[in-house]
Amino acid sequence: MQHLAQHIRANVRLPKITYHFAVEPGEVFYWDCTPGAEVRTLSERVWLTRANCDYDYWLEPGGVLRLPKRERISISTDADRAVEISVTSDYFGAQAARGWLDRLRSVFRSRQGSLLRHM
Repeated sequence: MQHLAQHIRANVRLPKITYHFAVEPGEVFYWDCTPGAEVRTLSERVWLTRANCDYDYWLEPGGVLRLPKRERISISTDADRAVEISVTSDYFGAQAARGWLDRLRSVFRSRQGSLLRHM
C-alpha cells in the first residue's frame, strides 16, 4: 500500500481551485492558505507577509510564492490602484486525500486479515 500512496502523490494531478481577489491601495488582505497553496500577483507589485516568518516578500507582477504548509498571510500594495492576486490550492486538501488513503488501507488490511483467517 505504501507504494500506491507514493504513486498517487507523485503522479495523480488532483483538481485545483483558484480564488481571485483585488487588494485596494492602503488595504491589508488576510488569507488562511492550505498546504501547497500558490499565491500569484497578476497586475502590480505586492507586499506579502507570512505569519511566524521573519521575512517579508515583494512579489512582482507574475511572481509566485509557494507555501509548503498551512499558514496565514497578509498582502498589501504600494501601487496607486487595485492589485489583482490569485491563490491556487488543491480542491481536495492533502488532509482529505490522506484520510481517503487511510480508509483504503484499512479496507485492504481488514480483507487480508479475513483471508488469512480462512486459510
